[in-house]
Amino acid sequence: MKLLIAEDEISVREGMVRLIDWESHGIVICGEAGNGSEALSIMESCSPDILLTDIRMPHMDGLELIEQAQSRGFKFRPIILSGYNEFSYAKQAIRLGASDFILKPCRPEEILRTVLEAKKAAEFQEARESRLKERDQSWNRNIPLMKSQVLSQWTRYPAVPLEDRGRLMLELQMDIQNAGVQVGLIRVDTSQIPLDERDVVLLRYAAVNIVKETLDNVYGGRIEVFQEGNDLLWVASMAERGRRGSANTSLITAPSQERLGPQIRVLQGNLEKYLKMTVSIALGSWKASINQAHDSYQESVQAMESRFYQGRGGVFFYSEKLRGEDSGYDNSTESTSILDNERFDLCEKEMLDYLRHGSFEQALDQLDAWLEMFKTQSHYSKQEVNLRATTFMISLQRIAKEHRIGAFEWKNQLVNSMEQLPQVETLEELATIVKKIMQHLVEACSSNRTLHRTVQSVLELIKEKYNTNLTLEAVAREAYISNTYLSSLFKQELGVNFLDYLHQYRIEKAKELLQQNLKIYAVARLVGYQEERHFSSTFKKWTGVTPSQYKSSVH
Repeated sequence: MKLLIAEDEISVREGMVRLIDWESHGIVICGEAGNGSEALSIMESCSPDILLTDIRMPHMDGLELIEQAQSRGFKFRPIILSGYNEFSYAKQAIRLGASDFILKPCRPEEILRTVLEAKKAAEFQEARESRLKERDQSWNRNIPLMKSQVLSQWTRYPAVPLEDRGRLMLELQMDIQNAGVQVGLIRVDTSQIPLDERDVVLLRYAAVNIVKETLDNVYGGRIEVFQEGNDLLWVASMAERGRRGSANTSLITAPSQERLGPQIRVLQGNLEKYLKMTVSIALGSWKASINQAHDSYQESVQAMESRFYQGRGGVFFYSEKLRGEDSGYDNSTESTSILDNERFDLCEKEMLDYLRHGSFEQALDQLDAWLEMFKTQSHYSKQEVNLRATTFMISLQRIAKEHRIGAFEWKNQLVNSMEQLPQVETLEELATIVKKIMQHLVEACSSNRTLHRTVQSVLELIKEKYNTNLTLEAVAREAYISNTYLSSLFKQELGVNFLDYLHQYRIEKAKELLQQNLKIYAVARLVGYQEERHFSSTFKKWTGVTPSQYKSSVH
């Protein structure tokens, strides 16, 4: 604790310095002054905690010294030395915050006691300010977490009576207002970066910042972004037309879908560019207040259901889903359970009949028609489609029994395929699983007969040139047959079309290379893919995981 003594009487000043053992009481004399001006100059260099000053001094008296020092921002506790005839200054000294008065003449013990009381008060004040500062810092550190928790509650659950969300918005310093609210939902499709738990936290933090920065302008700064499970959400409010701080902020407006759409695409591009992350994004409609955030969130979840039919990487507005602009499906069977849908029944019956009679090409063509039928019946949820696909795959087991296929491998593949169905996120993924199990069934049915000679030669060609720009047309030319005939042969003999077989062969080769710890972009080139992104999406389509995830699992 630093003490400055200002006293014009030299003997008195020197006595206070020398007759008291200040250091043993934790006090350091940081300066001595004979007048107020000199003391003020010393304060610039030592910034004392306690000022012990006489009132009457030349050039500048003690009260003026205190006033001048306080005006310059110095924080200290003043103690006044005064004679009996100077006590009229007491009122002004109190106004200036004097800790105490010491009447002259005074003894060293009295001076020490008064200074120690001031020291104790100063330490108490310092500790209190430190606690307040620490509390404020802790509050500020926890604000982002508290914001996320509160916004998560508001989006997941409806408002309750007497809930004052406006007050919480102010207390948590949210950037949104209680006037016009929209919720956006971001779902990660793929991440090409292998991540440990710490990396995931950093990646999500970076993603939140990118979303905030990209959409900040279109919402006029009125946006909060937070994590909800594996998804990211944002809550935005209507933007002030002039933005905060401008002359005219009385008018507010909601960004139109036409304005939001392009910026959402920019956001997708930024996430892919900087984080190697592809995402699907869904937006609920605008609601009147923050109390309806839950309604807008539920709409964004419903809009995201379009991702199942339209595929990953899309932007889905609830308003479009509501109008049916993104579907155009046949709604004549909308009230019919998917298990009672006669169109599916008929298609599956024809498919199973083809399989029974060994007409594998026609069965696979019918499978394509069956999968296409789901797109025209897109009012069915993902869970309903999975249920229909599961019942169909069970019926394939009956075909296997009729063909006396009892191989453990076939049954294991069927069980694995059925276990994968609940995890699919798009119709394309479901189609891949069903096509693969159909392919295995055809292979099992054809296992006792020799492959067509042309197909055998094409398979040898694929083994030799799979890493080149191999196409159905090029292979057909080398085999001296038409594209159509080659495609039919492949379906009939192998239960799969040419391109799907080529992709599967390349992916199996890619797995071998990934086990050797090669770079993903290098593996893509080595197995015939010029673009890493195309390779990654194809790999995930046929394996269910990204190349980086597969690589991590084998190392």
